[in-house]
Amino acid sequence: MKSIRKIDAIPKLNGSWKFLDDYSYEGMIHGQLLYSTCHHGFIRKVTFPEGYDLSEFTMVYAEDILGENIVPEPVCDQPYMADKEVFHFGQVIMGIAHPNRKLLREFISNTSIEYKELPAITDIKECLENEDNVFGRKLTIDHRTGKKPDPNWVHHHKIYYTPHQEQAYLEPQGMIAIWQPKDKIMFVRANCQCPFFVKEGVEAIMGNKIKEAVIETSEGIGGAFGGKEDFPSLLAGITSLLSYKSGKPVKIVLDRSDDIQITTKRHPARIEINSWTDPETKKIMKINIDYRLDTGAYQTLSPVVLARGVLHAISGYSIPSAFIRGRLFRSNTPSNGAFRGFGAPQGFAAMEAHIDKIAVDLKMNPYEFRKINIFKIGDEFPTTQPIIENNLSDCLERVIEKSDYLNKLKEFKEWNKSHKDKKGIGISIGYHGGGYTGNGEKILNSEVKVVIEKDAIVKIYVSNTDMGQGAHTTLAQMFFEAIDHPLEKCRVQLPNTSKTPNSGPTVASRTIYIIGNLLRKFALKIKDEFGFENLENFVTSNQNKFPHEFRMKFVQDPSVVFDDENYVGVAYKDYSWAACVTEIYFHADTYQIELTKSCSVMDIGKVVNQKIATGQAEGGILQGLAYGLCEFFYKPGYGRMHGFTDYALPTTMDIPEIDVEFIHTDSLIAKGLGEIPMDFPAPSIRNAFYNATGVFIDEYPLVPERILRNLNVNKHC
Repeated sequence: MKSIRKIDAIPKLNGSWKFLDDYSYEGMIHGQLLYSTCHHGFIRKVTFPEGYDLSEFTMVYAEDILGENIVPEPVCDQPYMADKEVFHFGQVIMGIAHPNRKLLREFISNTSIEYKELPAITDIKECLENEDNVFGRKLTIDHRTGKKPDPNWVHHHKIYYTPHQEQAYLEPQGMIAIWQPKDKIMFVRANCQCPFFVKEGVEAIMGNKIKEAVIETSEGIGGAFGGKEDFPSLLAGITSLLSYKSGKPVKIVLDRSDDIQITTKRHPARIEINSWTDPETKKIMKINIDYRLDTGAYQTLSPVVLARGVLHAISGYSIPSAFIRGRLFRSNTPSNGAFRGFGAPQGFAAMEAHIDKIAVDLKMNPYEFRKINIFKIGDEFPTTQPIIENNLSDCLERVIEKSDYLNKLKEFKEWNKSHKDKKGIGISIGYHGGGYTGNGEKILNSEVKVVIEKDAIVKIYVSNTDMGQGAHTTLAQMFFEAIDHPLEKCRVQLPNTSKTPNSGPTVASRTIYIIGNLLRKFALKIKDEFGFENLENFVTSNQNKFPHEFRMKFVQDPSVVFDDENYVGVAYKDYSWAACVTEIYFHADTYQIELTKSCSVMDIGKVVNQKIATGQAEGGILQGLAYGLCEFFYKPGYGRMHGFTDYALPTTMDIPEIDVEFIHTDSLIAKGLGEIPMDFPAPSIRNAFYNATGVFIDEYPLVPERILRNLNVNKHC
């Protein structure tokens, strides 16, 4: 649990490391996207502004695509560019390039498109309430006992809604493509999470006109959070097509306004829960969950998000009879995609609110109610996967103690009796499966490469990107600490698809859990194979053996057996667990919630780097708190904003005291960390507000306008 300084800290501080827009190539021109401002309709006419020499512009339409006009995705249904019909605002119609970036932007802003408009669904509730709007495959987890609810059991029925959420990465989406006609290679400098996804995307749009697409990331990637998982394939494809047609290097960097309006976001959700609780034992005996996601106009990777959402929807409680149904619904808005938590935060937002409602109606402390129902050894997930550890319960017990929850519960109750403003305290729990769902890691067949040079420098080649989260530091650390090699002699190389084996994408909390643990095992294997005690001494004494290249593939544990059709079995071998207590101060005059403290306890197994892990946890918790408190698109109907002036990110004045503790750090394995901090904080705010006011709100986030409406409804009840 050493806190090794991030290898990119100094280069980023002194500016020596380049982000995508810092790269420039001889003869490079700039590209931009012309996209639809119509939600659904046929393109009648594109009119370019007068006063420009059109011969100076390179333009590509759907008809210029050399391969397939479909972006490779889990569901291949999204075109790179619209041909005749557009299905959402922001759908790309053309790629346009010019040597002068400013002039190009003026040209595009003055280009007009005439449409024959068609009916469109742009409102989240209109999308998710319409049973005729189901889109794609339905998922079900059926763990019902067949026993009818006892008439004495207490029935609760609620519908919960969660909104879009913007990833708000520091660096907008960007690509540089360079056509190399001599070798028939399309080189792409990518600001992305998944270089091999981008490679597949470029090769799909270019067809047989290129021999290979080579993708290399920029040195610095300014955040991603899932937003740079699938959209970069589309952006890289269009940038490559422009480079091929112009014969010049082409750079596209989206303006923040465009980035917010047309790229993927977190899926809005509607989650309906019916539960039946035994009032004697206080055990939830039966539950039905209807989990719905708004995909946007195309499915793309929504079925994968749906899968994880359904698998996490039970929220850490042992319920004998459970039925969970997951469905996708289509709207005429940009396709939604990956975002930290990947479907799980929506489920926790609903279920953790529901748990507090049951507890209050049973006149129970929400902690005591959770304690009775929480996963314990001997219980099962709804997929029949056995619970083999009490670590979730351990997280809950520790956070209750650490936050002084029981005393504050009494203290706040007394304080609220004599004050207009209210204090509240709320609990939530969460968990997150590491790696791809079910058989996914077997299919990925991830591989890593290590080259040991004559000077004992170890070069690690993985396709997993460092987006600012410190992944390349911790991956190197897991290798060199395993064999006690000097840290300065071990480096992860910049991902490049022609040099780096495919170790899979930087998603699903798999970078450290899958690839990091593989590198640790790999280091020990190399040590055993050569029989050395000290690698430097061994290399010095055996110069004829070096440089030497090693490769190793990930092999899934044989205990991971999952039925993808029926959703039965081991969905994830290892889970990270968490519990949270958040305190709020409710300002009755302004209807604002002030966050005062959020305390979280997590089990992520072995902590590789304490400072990096703490930073990851604090950042994710803040994103989760913002999801529950302030982040959503305000405009009615189609609600994308133009920038961070009108999209309400928390500022430094809004950030509460965040207290994070890791437990069970003596574990032999490092588990997933990147996503779980996002999963659970939002409902802790909602539950704290419920505790403070007695007003139950079933929609996120808890902005003043929504609070006012609910308080008014509560007065009239």
